[in-house]
Amino acid sequence: MGARPYGLTSRTAQSILRWAREREPEMLALLERLVRINSYTANKAGTDAVGAVLREVMTGLGFAVQTMPQAEVGDHLVARCPTARKLAPGQRQVLFCGHMDTVFPPDGGFDAFVNQGDRVTGPGVIDMKGGLVAGIYALAALDAHGLLDGMPVAFVFNSDEETGSYHSRELIMAEAARSAFAFVFECSGPGGETTTGRKGKTTLRVRATGRAGHAGNLGHAKPSAVLELAHKTIALEALNDAARGVSVNVGLVSGGVGPNTVAPRAEATVECRYRTEADGQALVAAALKLAGIPAIPGTGVEVEVLPGRPPMEPGPANRKLLEHVVAAGRELDVPVAEDYRGGVSDANYIAHMGTPVLDGLGPGGERDHSPEEYMITGTLAGRAALAAVSARRIWDAMAREGRIPGAKPS
Repeated sequence: MGARPYGLTSRTAQSILRWAREREPEMLALLERLVRINSYTANKAGTDAVGAVLREVMTGLGFAVQTMPQAEVGDHLVARCPTARKLAPGQRQVLFCGHMDTVFPPDGGFDAFVNQGDRVTGPGVIDMKGGLVAGIYALAALDAHGLLDGMPVAFVFNSDEETGSYHSRELIMAEAARSAFAFVFECSGPGGETTTGRKGKTTLRVRATGRAGHAGNLGHAKPSAVLELAHKTIALEALNDAARGVSVNVGLVSGGVGPNTVAPRAEATVECRYRTEADGQALVAAALKLAGIPAIPGTGVEVEVLPGRPPMEPGPANRKLLEHVVAAGRELDVPVAEDYRGGVSDANYIAHMGTPVLDGLGPGGERDHSPEEYMITGTLAGRAALAAVSARRIWDAMAREGRIPGAKPS
């Protein structure tokens, strides 16, 4: 740890922090404006309303905002600074990424924004509208200090992360392929936890079939889909391997017709999480192999592999980014700690493209996805300054090392 502070001096870093701290009230005002708009993933109108606010803010910063219209979810936005709009083939940009949607439906009852001084509660304050505000103000701080010049930045705002980003993943991966590195602004933890790796996720739908009949008339092995699925449940759960970070959970089961009928069908939804792509492939292969070996005569099993997220494997490239963030955190007195998460995010898709990426650049807090979701107020400006200083120093370091064709360090 302890990366060299290339062109951005310590004095400038402190100036960026002061600039961000002075603007904490307006940062909180923007956060409140966003949080008071319900943007449950299925609420297209609400998510588009959040997008309209972000378009207004980013346009005011001098970014050009492109809309990617969607029929089923909110429209995605890509905001580009002037330098990013002029990229030649083969040139690289910096990618910021954050989602506009939340898990809270309009009629869920959790719809207030409450500022208690040291903490703010509300739907999406850390997951991840607070992260959007931190990313925006990181760019605003760089712009105010003349440090966006020569550093092309694209900011993707997508609308469907909470349901898997199935409508936006191609957009995210395309932008990642053009990027030297990326920051994703999911929340950090109370101790400044910043994510270098995440598990991958694959969902399996296991369908068992049998042959219906009167349960009271059978005196031999019965072709019950429920019984077959029970055997498959035990076999699938046996694939858990805590030492390798492999988890398999048969979490949802249904089937049968009635207590006096041999079950002709049964179904389970199974979630698999894993640290490496190889482990993910091995899990799917094992599940498919199990499907081809019925335990009960007269039954059959099919396995459907549903789209998931690839793993974000921690490695030297991500940890190199973290070195700069840790160094900036020490300089700014903003806590930073390395974190590995079992949950997934859009950083998984970015990592899949081979682009170095860090996640958890947003403000600190806890209890996301619950009515107790809160943000630690003082972390909002600090994480914005941290992202600003780190992004510029990483860009400069890569430019000095010749890793960004045509780029010049500050």
